[in-house]
Amino acid sequence: MDLDFVRIECEVTTDSATRLTARLHEDIRSFEACFKTSSCLTLHEECLSCSERERCPYWIVFSQKLSSDPQTVRLHQKPPLPFALYVRETDSDSVTIGLVVIGIAVNYLEHFHTALVRIVEASVHSAPGSKKSDYKFFSLDYQGFRHEMTRGTSFHESLILLSGQNILHDSLHSDSVRISLKSPLRLLCNGSIIHLFDFAAFFRSQMRRCSSLCAYYGSGELDIDFVQLSDLAQNIALFDNQIRYIQPEWSKCQNKAGLIGIAECSGLVEPMSALLLLGSCFNAGKGATFGLGFHEIEAM
Repeated sequence: MDLDFVRIECEVTTDSATRLTARLHEDIRSFEACFKTSSCLTLHEECLSCSERERCPYWIVFSQKLSSDPQTVRLHQKPPLPFALYVRETDSDSVTIGLVVIGIAVNYLEHFHTALVRIVEASVHSAPGSKKSDYKFFSLDYQGFRHEMTRGTSFHESLILLSGQNILHDSLHSDSVRISLKSPLRLLCNGSIIHLFDFAAFFRSQMRRCSSLCAYYGSGELDIDFVQLSDLAQNIALFDNQIRYIQPEWSKCQNKAGLIGIAECSGLVEPMSALLLLGSCFNAGKGATFGLGFHEIEAM
């Protein structure tokens, strides 16, 4: 199994981080339209009837085409989209919008970059106090360190290609981790959104998400024992749990409420911490593609 991806961040200087954060979360929903404008080969044609769709970047990225392998469809059903966005306040005078591009979608990075720039420019224009000229792009490495993407050089030359296999195989195991939920996590249980953080539910959700991304956009299934790890996840101890179900200040919509906060977990067995680290690159839960469920994992 392997899964290639890149992580890009854009940091925007602003006099009001709260206003810009709210604006970016609102505008992030137009990312698909921005991508289509940049990449669609025949903008006035319906995708299903378009003769160019099989080579169209927009169709390849957004069609969520089912696998031709019945086993893959049985295990994963509809594939996730091959990217994830997130927004976070970097400090009091800047906000960061991040983008993770996964698997085959890496071939269309120029269109992702163009769409991201349009989102940033629209948000900066709409949010009072933001400074249109003051934003920088970075490519992130395995440790999450940011490397500025230099203007004037090839876009691809500035990017760092990451490997899911490297994260799973090379990450040092830790039996204790800190989970920091930065944007609302919305997990389903029996058809309803859970209001209390449950490690086992969170871990199973991340295993499913990583596995589905690998199956559809990587080189195959994750080589892990899902049943055994799911059972062991029930025994993980949760302490110093400060995660609460809340309405984020940047939205009044009920479908944006979710779990936010920090909790520490102990008793993890291999490869749990590595799977959590990989999963943290792609967000979690409902709405993960468009900014919900953004979180960070820290070994303790």
